Amino acid sequence: MNPPAALDERPIARRVKQMVVRSLGLAIEPEELGEDEVLYGSGLGADSVATLEVVFALETEFGIEVADDELRVELFATVQSLVDYVAQKLRVR
Repeated sequence: MNPPAALDERPIARRVKQMVVRSLGLAIEPEELGEDEVLYGSGLGADSVATLEVVFALETEFGIEVADDELRVELFATVQSLVDYVAQKLRVR
């Protein structure tokens, strides 16, 4: 049996960045977001309401379900942590 094909994360990263910019109402282009961009606090300034918007946008954009027990601070730490999460969810499907 062949191992699962590697998932190209570049299109996922692009879509996650677009979704973050849209969800947080940022006045920047998605390409300006770095993968290590911090979502909370002094980073992009996301708060608990923004978290819900990001979760809804992830579910809608990628057709995935974010379970309550997956809602951890680490998931929303950076843009890359969201990309990694989405890529992992898409591999499982």
